[in-house]
Amino acid sequence: MIKEKIEQFVKEQGWSLFGVVSYPALQKALAAHEGIFEGWIKKGMSADMDWLPAMKGDRYHPENKLPDIKSVLVLGAWYADSSAAADGNDKGGRGIVARYARGRDYHKVLKKKLLALSEWLKAQNPRVETYLSVDSGPTVDRVLAECAGLGFFGKNSMIIYPSRGSYFFIASVMTNIDLEATPRPRMPSCGSCTRCIDKCPTGAITAPGVIDARKCISYLTIENKGGIPEELRPKLGNRLFGCDICQEVCPFNVERAHKQEILIDGFKGEYGVGESLDLREILSIKTDEEFLHRFAGTPLMRAKRRGLLRNACVVAGNSGDPSLTPYLQAVLEREEDAMLKEHAMWALDRLSGKIAPNAFSHP
Repeated sequence: MIKEKIEQFVKEQGWSLFGVVSYPALQKALAAHEGIFEGWIKKGMSADMDWLPAMKGDRYHPENKLPDIKSVLVLGAWYADSSAAADGNDKGGRGIVARYARGRDYHKVLKKKLLALSEWLKAQNPRVETYLSVDSGPTVDRVLAECAGLGFFGKNSMIIYPSRGSYFFIASVMTNIDLEATPRPRMPSCGSCTRCIDKCPTGAITAPGVIDARKCISYLTIENKGGIPEELRPKLGNRLFGCDICQEVCPFNVERAHKQEILIDGFKGEYGVGESLDLREILSIKTDEEFLHRFAGTPLMRAKRRGLLRNACVVAGNSGDPSLTPYLQAVLEREEDAMLKEHAMWALDRLSGKIAPNAFSHP
């Protein structure tokens, strides 16, 4: 199976990056990262994401998913274009949505492309077997991406492609066929730069490449199912869903990301929720049915109505906008959930001045 034919097919699908790595070449890297992961888990940095340690075996041993694995195709899809300039803090009663979540749900969009790629591979060779991953199974996508030459690990733990930056999704196709490996280019490093560490408002990057999920705004506003710690709430600023700060300040993005374009239409803002959402709209969503109607097919479904409403309360409290008071009062009176009531009350107290301001300073 000729690598050039595969590369042409994935290019036509709209992928921005492509690489192939042999499974034997992966094993040493997987073993090293497994040890790092175990130490991270032992320190409690995975917060309440209990599913992470539960998947450890399969994450670092892909042969558990595809016993005869020989090669892995690793693909990258750009999701931020030249319009995605750094976001200011003043959004006038609106909450910022992380860049990756502004379009359609990438899991669904990219899985369809992987299925088509898998079928094409099988048409070239009937012996082909595959295992597909789009950040939804027990696959360490970033390790695969690094080994396939799609970039290097930055101090913010993101994979950074030197000439493009880090705003890309990673997907992979494991196969039982020996494919010609992509030459692994020489990569730079972050060097002495610590912008991502210095600018993280919650101090979640505790060391180069180490993220404490318990402090990470992305975890707090997406995966977190409970309340947001009160001492961290002011530091969320206007981040309603996810966070890009450690990417926004990265020189590889600041200097190069504006040159890229989104090649897969589903990731453009007009296909999803866009850059920001009106807090009044979010605080007024009364039922799960309303939430589903508004956000079905987008990454915001991950937080569910409860999580997004919790986030909106915090962002409203940080906004300094008294016009949001009646909307927060409505949440307090309408919701039976004790966690939501407490967050709404906190926001009301913050807007009224009962809680001393702790101004959020955007990098």
